[in-house]
Amino acid sequence: MPKATVAIGFPALTRAAPVEASGTWDDCNFAPSLRAAGPNTVVTLGITENFFGTLLGTYAGSERDVVYADGSATFHGSGIFTGNVAGRSGTATYRYEGIAPASQPFHATWVLVGETGSLASVKGHGTFGGSFNGVTDACDAGIFSGSYKGSLNLGP
Repeated sequence: MPKATVAIGFPALTRAAPVEASGTWDDCNFAPSLRAAGPNTVVTLGITENFFGTLLGTYAGSERDVVYADGSATFHGSGIFTGNVAGRSGTATYRYEGIAPASQPFHATWVLVGETGSLASVKGHGTFGGSFNGVTDACDAGIFSGSYKGSLNLGP
């Protein structure tokens, strides 16, 4: 009895493997607004940031910090990244949240979601850490710098 051979076609995969992201950043925190909340202080401020490495561009947004009586803090922010991600250009939403133990370097997680240009299909997430570098007249809520790492899905 002859055997029939069946061929099954699969569409080509359109998702590439994740791309590792790494680099450095520096930022300027400005125009802080402070409010007491019991023994804690809530700080809202503006932030501009420069990214170098896999993420190459600038970020503009706002951040909300809660500074606790023991000197530790939690923080979260969001805004718009404008620049290049792994060679693709456009804008993306950038969000982060983290903790700053008293008198120690801080660390956080981040999420990037592409919005315009060739970044529209890009999504990423990762971690960053850094430290305080002082203040200036323009950066009256502090200058910070550090490094980041993560994973990017560049989409189709």
